[in-house]
Order: sequence, then structure tokens, then C-alpha cells
Amino acid sequence: MTKALTDGGRAGSFEEAEARLNAVRIDVVVGGDQVSTTAGQAAALIAVATARKCFGRVTLVIARDVPLIAALPLGGTMKAAARRLGARVDTRPSRLATHTIGIGDAPAGASWNIRCWWDRWLAGTRAFDGDEIGDSRLPLSGVFAGAVAVRQVFACVLAGHDIRARDTTVSLWTPWLPASMDEIGPDRFDVPDKLWLLGLGHLGQAFVWTLCFLPGQDERLVVLQDNQKISEENEATSLLVLPGDGELGEKKVRVAGVWLKQAGWETSLIERRHVGDLALGEDDPPILLSGLDRLKPRLVLAKHGFPFMIDAGIGHGPGDFEGVQVRTIVNGEPPESLWSESAKAEDTADGTKGLLNRPAYMVLEQHVGECGKVSFAQASVAVPFVGAATGAIVIGQAIRLATLEPAPVFLQMELGAPEMATLGGLTEAPNANLGSFSVRL
Repeated sequence: MTKALTDGGRAGSFEEAEARLNAVRIDVVVGGDQVSTTAGQAAALIAVATARKCFGRVTLVIARDVPLIAALPLGGTMKAAARRLGARVDTRPSRLATHTIGIGDAPAGASWNIRCWWDRWLAGTRAFDGDEIGDSRLPLSGVFAGAVAVRQVFACVLAGHDIRARDTTVSLWTPWLPASMDEIGPDRFDVPDKLWLLGLGHLGQAFVWTLCFLPGQDERLVVLQDNQKISEENEATSLLVLPGDGELGEKKVRVAGVWLKQAGWETSLIERRHVGDLALGEDDPPILLSGLDRLKPRLVLAKHGFPFMIDAGIGHGPGDFEGVQVRTIVNGEPPESLWSESAKAEDTADGTKGLLNRPAYMVLEQHVGECGKVSFAQASVAVPFVGAATGAIVIGQAIRLATLEPAPVFLQMELGAPEMATLGGLTEAPNANLGSFSVRL
């Protein structure tokens, strides 16, 4: 988060960036009408998790404790889960809060307020109480709304002053179309019962987080593949890495496996890279969800022959870290120019060169040396609410495929204005059942 401020020229030093982030005190206030709904709990917990990672502190405000609906390894109640995620818990908003994220009929606290809003597959935020929350039975909408609400707080920090909260609405069923209040998406759909998740860092863990909130049944399988271990740098962006050092040094697939097993999924762990050498069997999951950082392995997997591959990518530089791209590849046949490797490499090199001469990096060099400065400049900018919002979008599109609906060949979205997403075509709808179970809200 400090890198987003300094690389974007919004803070003159890393110390200034840290001070601005530390000055934020968020209350996530949940009203009695939403504290026991699936979307309300999903919104509250993702807001708590991402706000704590962004700003170092957050308070969950609820009048009474209630059981968790989702089976999460965070304890059995909302208060226990919030504390495990690193939040304070209170029954009343604090006078010290600088920003309030409201969910349901929650009272306003700080002078700056934003409210989460949804109606089944529609999700977003409201600056005022104009629209009442609708159907609260879909957790994906809560995840997306909570993440976008934290994004609006972060926008104030980027600007250096509070900017007006804004209304925004996205349909997670068809995020490429303008949201219509009369089209709230289906209440009956199919959820994949077999998935292959490749890459369990920032994005992959967001996929796992969202899957854990979905209703389920027995005989669900997730193949988890990643060769890396949890390190200190993952704590700031990865949703499954909790406060404390309990997960440090653990393989990412094993941490993800704990969460999914708790939620009722059977898991198969592969603790090595996929370099296109694993033959696909008839019983393997037909849908691959990819959350890789580097382009080269993504290209290898895109041509590997999975019946469907949904690849998620996010921007990496100071100007595009809120950009979300979702690509769907059918039968290992990616369309030409779906990725541009040379352009990305050139942009990365030029951006790093420009950063090294900035005052913040000159000061950093005195502490970490030239090599350390270069390494930090080359590191990508990642913020947790972007991964969380992306996770809701990707799982929504996996559900579309399982429901025998087409998915986007290419979808581009900026979280600053998610309602203005662009579409680069749709795949053909699957012509056979991919393996799923039916859900009726």
C-alpha cells in the first residue's frame, strides 16, 4: 500500500505514506437486519480483512454476536472471526473513527460514510441511504460490495483528503452490461463441483476465500497447485494469511487446503509448478482458475487444453493497480493477441527506471542499498481489496459456465469505476454439463 502511494507520486517518502495509512481508522458497522445474512456477513468480513491489511487497524461494530453462516477457520461467530482477522470489536461506533463502512440499517458514525449495497447479483456502494438492500442470499455480492467500499476509503488516502463517496452498481452475473435494477440475476444456478486452482498468492487466495462462502454439498473437489511458501510479504495482500506468524513458512497449497476443507471441499494438493507437463485425465476438473503473476506460465497453461480456463490478472504499476482483467480460454485455444508480452515487458522496464530517481527511493537506498532499492522498485503494486473484488468476479463467471452460459473472452474493469467495464466478446456456451450442483437461493 505504501508503494502505491509513493510510486504514484502521492507521497514524498515511504514514511509519509505509512503515516497517511496509519491515520485512517475505519469502523465497519453492521446493522441488525444484515448481521445474520450471507451477503451481510461476507461484506463485513471482507471489509474487515482488507481494511486491516491496508490500514493496520479496523473495528467491527455489531450490537450482538451471531453465528457464522459460512464454515471458516476463524471461529464460530462474527466477533470471533473479526478478532481472528485482526479487528477490534465494539457495540457502538467510535468517536475516533475517520471513515465508516455501513452494512444494512447501521448508524452513521464518522463524518465520511459509505454503505454497501446489493440485490442478489447486483452489488456496489451507496453514498446515502436512498436504496434499501435487496436480496441478501448471495455471498459473492457481499464480497464485492465490501471490497469496493474499502477501495473508496483508499481513494481518499490516495487523494490526500476525503473525497465524496460515490454510488456504483455492478451485476456480477453480467458485469460487462450496465446494471439494471430490474435485472438482478437468477435465483437458481449451478456451481462447479470440480475446480483446479493454479497460483495461490494474492488472486488465488481470493478465489479460495469466495469459494468458502458459497453454499455446498458433499463430493466437491478442488485441485490446488502452487510450489511457494507463505512469506512476510504475503501478509499485506493475501486474504488467507492471518495476523501473527502462524502461516509463515507453510506451503500456500496447504494453507488454502485448510480453508477449503473447513468449508466442505475435498482437496488434492500439488506442490510444484505446472509447466504444461501434467496430462489431463477424464476425472480432472474441467475448469482451471489461474491467478498467476507472470505471463509466460499463463501462456503455457492457456494452450494446455483445459476445457475452460478463467485467467485473472490485475495491473501492477502505480497507475493501473486497480485494473482487473478476466480472460476465458476454451479447449486450449486462446485468441490471438489476448496477451501482449512485449508491451508489458517494455512498460515494466520504463516504469522501474523512472521510480529509481524519485526522492522516496533515494532515501530507501540509504537503508537497503542499491540492490534492495531496485528489487523493491521492480515489485508489483498489489492491494488486497482488488484481489477480493476480482475473486467475486471470477467465481461468478465460473458459475456462469457451470450453468451453461457463456463467459467473457476478455473483460476489463477499473475498480475506480467498475460499472464501466468493457467486453471483448463472449465464449460459446458449454454444450455439456461440466460437473456441478444446483443452488436455489
